[in-house]
Amino acid sequence: MNEPVKRLEALVQKQRELIKEFESENRRLKTIVQALRGRIQDLEQQHIVIDREIAEIPIGFDLIPEEDLNRH
Repeated sequence: MNEPVKRLEALVQKQRELIKEFESENRRLKTIVQALRGRIQDLEQQHIVIDREIAEIPIGFDLIPEEDLNRH
């Protein structure tokens, strides 16, 4: 084989190895993205619950510490 063909084959092999690495990294990143989407969804649900709970607290409602209630 002549030298240009050998270099071309070496480049093709390197490209195949890089493609395999990129595919593996891509699968790993897809897994991370899926996990983060789930986490975001969980946080959004918590946010909705917190907003609902805050909305239920009457305006002007004074919280009295439990210790003060027990004194009377």
